Amino acid sequence: MKKIGLIGGIGPESSIEYYRLIIKRFQEKRNTKDYPELMINSINMTQMLDYVFNNQLDKLVDFLMERINDLEKTGVDYIAIASNTPHIVFDRLAKKSNTPLISIVEATCNEINDNKIKRVGLLGTKSTMTNGFYNNVAEKYGIDVIIPDNDKQDYIHNKYMTELVFNEIVPETKERLIQIIKELKEKESIEGLILGGTELPLILKQSDFVDIKIFNTTEIHVESIVSKMIEN
Repeated sequence: MKKIGLIGGIGPESSIEYYRLIIKRFQEKRNTKDYPELMINSINMTQMLDYVFNNQLDKLVDFLMERINDLEKTGVDYIAIASNTPHIVFDRLAKKSNTPLISIVEATCNEINDNKIKRVGLLGTKSTMTNGFYNNVAEKYGIDVIIPDNDKQDYIHNKYMTELVFNEIVPETKERLIQIIKELKEKESIEGLILGGTELPLILKQSDFVDIKIFNTTEIHVESIVSKMIEN
């Protein structure tokens, strides 16, 4: 069994879900009651997001590399960042890290490709929606990534940072998010939707939609993590 290092706390609610799902999927895949070895470095989300939202990407890389180095000292075999937003600098981190990193973006685009879907919407923080790192990976698979217009991006980002990261589920917010997604379907003919924020599955489910395939990035990332964990 390979040992996984997880950079978590961004945010805490989704990190709890990562921890729960990694254990669940490990036990299911191995048909065991054993528990996997997992090192979690829970970081200061406020400090990290300040770097992101102020476009201080060099400082973001330095900040995350310190945390990656801390995990490397524990002898982990792979490292994953339990959040979409910091993947804005994933390529830079992967080049600097001595330990292989497991990308949530690569895993998600691979899953979309396996489903033979070529046009997807993307919801997440403002940085995730606008910085193009999903588009860059999706392009390799011939997948088009569509984002809402600017006003809707601001609404999604605000609700994400003031409600979802605190696991506050507001029915009116859910209704508005579903409306935004349906408008993307009608205007942009999306076939699927990337929940490009690991808190978004707390409020949006596949059962909310009948004609759009929902890609839960938390579950997809966990599946990729567990596969690495149990590989020979």
